[in-house]
Amino acid sequence: MTKTAKSNKKKYEYLTKAIQLPDGSRKYLRAKTQKELDEKVIKAQILVNSGVDICSEETFGHFAQMWYDMYKKPYLRENSLIAIKNSLNIHILPAIGSYRLRDITPMHIQAIMADLASKSNSLQSKVLVNLRSIFKVAVENGLVAKSPVSSMLKPSGKKTLEKETITPDESRLLLKRVVNHRARTYLLIALHTGMRRGEILALTWDNIDFAKKMIYVRQSALLGRDRQKTAINDYLKTDAGKRNLPLSEELEAWLRQEKKTSHSKYVLAMQNHAPLTQSSYRSMWKLIERELPDTHITAHILRHTYITRLFEAGLDIKEIQYLAGHSTVDLTLRIYTHYDRRSREAQTAEKVREALRATA
Repeated sequence: MTKTAKSNKKKYEYLTKAIQLPDGSRKYLRAKTQKELDEKVIKAQILVNSGVDICSEETFGHFAQMWYDMYKKPYLRENSLIAIKNSLNIHILPAIGSYRLRDITPMHIQAIMADLASKSNSLQSKVLVNLRSIFKVAVENGLVAKSPVSSMLKPSGKKTLEKETITPDESRLLLKRVVNHRARTYLLIALHTGMRRGEILALTWDNIDFAKKMIYVRQSALLGRDRQKTAINDYLKTDAGKRNLPLSEELEAWLRQEKKTSHSKYVLAMQNHAPLTQSSYRSMWKLIERELPDTHITAHILRHTYITRLFEAGLDIKEIQYLAGHSTVDLTLRIYTHYDRRSREAQTAEKVREALRATA
């Protein structure tokens, strides 16, 4: 049958055809040419036979929110949820959030990944994982016949560098050069306890037992974006994160002095006594980085440095696992393997030099 429609004073002649749906209703399709209409009919029949609801107007943005609320939010920790939300809000939803699920093609997904070409391998992997998971659920619920996220699509980008450590001499030099009290406090805690960044920022004076010379790790901080407030919660990265750490003599002496002038319950605090914000943390970290400009330093490198010092001191692997707050011994062994390889390389190099000295 034919149907005439007027738009902008131009006449268009549409061809229309109805197809029968499983529930007995009809879906009307229309096109300007017979060829286009035939293609639409075939595509619609394939989707219907695959169990897809071709009448659904569900958008990717709305469905992604339901996916997050039902499949992720009840089961993941806050840090993991924030990573997912950042992936969606920053990299995915701006591109395809308003599109109907069934209208998204592999080309749309490729465009998202192309925009991330200069980003890290880790970020690209997170975006792909979320896209695959969302469309997997969409397929299971009959909203699309097939995921547009190709199995051949792989993350590129630079891989995260293997965690290194700083040497004892670099640690001493860093502590000697950093005179800012807040920065020095963070450094000492990180190098003498191996606590994670969030654990240090959430540390309160109540969790430091000077009598027993122990630090009790019980909370973690979640830095808000930009100037948003930092959230303190009882959710540690792993269940093993709850642990008691011995105070070194140097750290104890420094913290005792700091406590005398502190007016906040937090060891590291803003002038208003609240925990550090994202911007204040960045400012503090710049003070640390500039003292060793030729050495790559991150909060995690300080943590690995502490764990390496424990290996060098001969502590048992299970002891180190506990002190590091690792959920499995495999995580601890991974660091040990890296440490052992570097140690052997240094020993081998010295043996080679000694052998060559003997033949000189």
